[in-house]
Amino acid sequence: MEPVFLKLFCGPNGVTAEGDHTYYHGNAIEQADGTRNGVYSEWSWDGDTLKVGTCRYGMSPLFYYCGDKTIYVSNSIPKLLELGAPSAWDDDAMAVFIRRQTFLGEDTPFKHIRATPPGARLTWKDGRMTLEGKAFAPKTQHLKRSAMIDGVIDLFAQAITRRLPQTDEFYLPLTGGKDSRHILLELNRQSALPKACVTASFPPPLTNQDREIAARLAARVGLPHITLPPPAPGIADEQRKNIVTNFCSLDHAWAIPLVDFLKDRSTVSYDGLGLDVFFSSIWSSNYRDELYREGAFEALAVDLLGDSEAAISTILTPETNFRFNRSRAISRMVKELKLYSNAPHPVATFQFWSRSRRATSPLTFGLQGEIETLHTPFLDHDLFDFVYSSHHSGESSIHFDALMKAYPQFKEIPFVKSGVPGARRPIRSRAIPFNLFRFLLPKIYKRTSIKTPQISARLLKAIFTGKHSDFEWLQPLLLNHIAQLDKHAAR
Repeated sequence: MEPVFLKLFCGPNGVTAEGDHTYYHGNAIEQADGTRNGVYSEWSWDGDTLKVGTCRYGMSPLFYYCGDKTIYVSNSIPKLLELGAPSAWDDDAMAVFIRRQTFLGEDTPFKHIRATPPGARLTWKDGRMTLEGKAFAPKTQHLKRSAMIDGVIDLFAQAITRRLPQTDEFYLPLTGGKDSRHILLELNRQSALPKACVTASFPPPLTNQDREIAARLAARVGLPHITLPPPAPGIADEQRKNIVTNFCSLDHAWAIPLVDFLKDRSTVSYDGLGLDVFFSSIWSSNYRDELYREGAFEALAVDLLGDSEAAISTILTPETNFRFNRSRAISRMVKELKLYSNAPHPVATFQFWSRSRRATSPLTFGLQGEIETLHTPFLDHDLFDFVYSSHHSGESSIHFDALMKAYPQFKEIPFVKSGVPGARRPIRSRAIPFNLFRFLLPKIYKRTSIKTPQISARLLKAIFTGKHSDFEWLQPLLLNHIAQLDKHAAR
């Protein structure tokens, strides 16, 4: 998605403006009560007042820098830095990111650049800014499991009805999981099928179960199925992805071929972003739930951060490691965890407002930002609020049971098995270490945040052997991410 921006300065002769006076991105659905469903972000400058707004989720965030008598707003952090926003690290935010690969709240890598919050209402006039907006949590409702399943079925059908495509000339991304399957089967039920289904491939050693399962699903509804190749080896796609996602995620480079395919062929598409953290227990556990109930936030933060200290100290300089230390990460995590103490599902709620909003949504509204209409039916207000507020328990997933009940004729088609590794085989690749070495070489004698000389020597070994095992322990995605950020951050 192309960077857009607005730069305002309040001087002695009034306000000077540079950039786009109005901006809108997303897919807002006007409702009968005057509210807007869907995901969107926007701003407007009328020569007197700047107004910036986002939807209730803040899934398509804007970024801003507000200084003395000036404000910059953009959909791009690199653009704000280019305009002159201060580039000092946010040490607390980075301490969390290098351990969890996500930012919390409105944090970014840079202390003076902030993301807009959920439901943002930012106003700037005469050099002064006001800002409202925060995550929301509904009152818990206790439902029988059968009522929960029926509600998911009915409300998802309503969400799709509100988002029916106006053309059949579109392609639907399809995996072996539940979310995209639900979208396909409901589109099929409502006779609104795409031209074909398309599935991305992961690079080795990741498993590619999705391709076979997606092909079976597509065939069952009578659609062609297209399998895309994995991303090209190397780091070019990683570096492109980091810019487009505003350095807010280590993931999603695998989707570059899918994104390029869709933006050239579809004006409409669908994405399953939204409810997976509430449907699934992958991020929750009895232990974490108990820590929340006891108010043991520090212990919960320690558990969620995991233990990657040895790997982090391998790639970061002692100075950077001290700045982005574990104590900072724990303190920042505790502050964020406390915000969701009274939510119906505290752990899942924390994951939604941090990981889903800040690390997953950049794939949906960043990389796929050039698709004219991108629907996210799982974020439909009625469906989302129903699932978010409902307390439920049980061994099997509510989402799985809803799919089995709503579409029984597809029961025999399996789901991808998460956590199952692909076939173990030696993987030989010189593209990633070679390109990382080339990228780091000009910085080998410069002051950087990573141990450039030592890492370069180890990359040379990996280039010589060609073994994946000789460089994967260097956390190449994080290494590349920080090396790119170093180009922007204040030293």
